[in-house]
Amino acid sequence: MHNLALMPRDARRHLLSQLLNAGSVRTQEELASALADAGEAATQATVSRDLAAIGAVRGPGGYALPGSLEGSAPMFGAPLETALQRHLFTRTIAGTMVVLRTAPGHASLLASKLDATPPEGMVGCIAGDDTIFIATPSAAAAKSLVRALDAMQEGVAV
Repeated sequence: MHNLALMPRDARRHLLSQLLNAGSVRTQEELASALADAGEAATQATVSRDLAAIGAVRGPGGYALPGSLEGSAPMFGAPLETALQRHLFTRTIAGTMVVLRTAPGHASLLASKLDATPPEGMVGCIAGDDTIFIATPSAAAAKSLVRALDAMQEGVAV
């Protein structure tokens, strides 16, 4: 039997972060149980809110903080080329749009790098959790942009 107490929200979220960094937790119920083992009473709904607040995402191996996915930490100070090499999985042309896919939680980081140093032909971009839509003025510009992104990802000067 656990002797459960309510800890302050920030302390509980810090403990959640430690649990996520310590290993793979597949479900919110497992996290609630791990919190109970540590003496903290938390419902699945509380765990869900806390996971969202700390930016945790559910990946193939369970819940994780974005920097721990794929063994790569977000690179806020890194140049665009490095961010592309670390976080870009796929790119697809859809008419005048280019669709980029990243690891969960990394799309906004990569989109901010693209906005800061926009490649030629990029009109603008919108990011979700793991997807970025890039608008270009034409289908030819979309193809040219993908070639430029490929070259940057491979470390070739464009």
